[in-house]
Amino acid sequence: MSKRSIWLIGVLAVIFAGVNLYLIKQDDLLIDRTSIVHDQKPSKSELVEEVMVKDGVVHTALEERVYFSEQLGMFTQFLVEEGDQVTPGTPLYEYTVSDLEEQRLVFESEIEQLEDEISAVESYLSELESIERKIKDSTASSSATARPSSTLEDEELLITIELEVGVDVSDATVDQTRSLINQQIGQQEAQVERLEAERDKYERLADGLEDSPVVTVESEYTGQIARLAEDISHPLITIYTDSLASKSELTDEEAKLVEEGMQARVASPVAESVGDGVVASNPLLPEQEPELNEKSLYPLNIDLLTANEDWFIGQHVVNEIVLEAAPNAVTMPVIGLDISKIYVLNEMGLVEPRIVEIGILDGDRQQILSGLNAGEWVTVDPEQIERSGMPYITPMKVARLTFDNLGYTGQRTNWKYVLLGVLPN
Repeated sequence: MSKRSIWLIGVLAVIFAGVNLYLIKQDDLLIDRTSIVHDQKPSKSELVEEVMVKDGVVHTALEERVYFSEQLGMFTQFLVEEGDQVTPGTPLYEYTVSDLEEQRLVFESEIEQLEDEISAVESYLSELESIERKIKDSTASSSATARPSSTLEDEELLITIELEVGVDVSDATVDQTRSLINQQIGQQEAQVERLEAERDKYERLADGLEDSPVVTVESEYTGQIARLAEDISHPLITIYTDSLASKSELTDEEAKLVEEGMQARVASPVAESVGDGVVASNPLLPEQEPELNEKSLYPLNIDLLTANEDWFIGQHVVNEIVLEAAPNAVTMPVIGLDISKIYVLNEMGLVEPRIVEIGILDGDRQQILSGLNAGEWVTVDPEQIERSGMPYITPMKVARLTFDNLGYTGQRTNWKYVLLGVLPN
């Protein structure tokens, strides 16, 4: 190469570098106008929850205590042992009557009271059955266009149902109303059966006094014998019912957040499963006498709804109490403490700043109440944004550069991008 050529190339290189330095210095808008985004993420539509996590221990949901009064006679013996399973009718203990006539009067008084209760329930049951017939007659006598999915038009019948059942069914369909009445009928029929069984028990006890002064007391509950007392002045027998609960304790601040009826999940490492639960009670009364220099703790009971034979009293578990839930919420990844302003990568290829309203924080997902739609892309790191309203680019993924992807866009579009790449700007 001649000296003249080398000199010419050097001059051109100096001019090129100088022009670029000048442009950089004089027009900052011509550089850094495009943001390179490395970690863009799509917003989603999903369930988010605010949960409180508390350790707990499995216990019976309800303790039933059986007492004995020395006025009835003299205690004789237990007929069960600790750990025994009992059902209604299982003999629990015996005692010897000291005054047969007085004991007979006690039994007869119980029988009379139970018969009064049976009569009252049967009367209510008859009223419910009459309402059910009226619903059927009202539906049958209505116009041909009336269907079970329509509502009752008989105002007098609607008022009767509200008074008798305690539920306003003016907006309920005929099928829903009839289902409600039939449910009430079933409950009252079960109540009659229970009361009749209790009455029959006392009749047997009263009849048995003619043969022997020894009375056998039977269980009214289904469960397990937890304790037998040594002193009859205390509860003679404590029965743990079959239903289980997770018991825990709350601080002052936590007790304000938890309410009866909240849904919960209970995880048991021993049973190797997670059960559904519901907060049964959260009284705002501390377990122990409040002390000035000690923190108060409040009892929390979560009824276990799906516990099986692998769950038993004494297991240590972990409770997740759902304080608030939002199904189908619009969410995005957490990007820091201040998430009120986000950057959306819109379909026009521009960075769009938005002010959003935030909701529930669920792990690494943040609910967005307004300002963002599900499926839109956002940048997780705002530091990558050079300027709002300017274009953005994302890193090339070599793995995606396959001939198969050419079919994703049309042939005309593919040639457009090829020409954009080879033609001078």
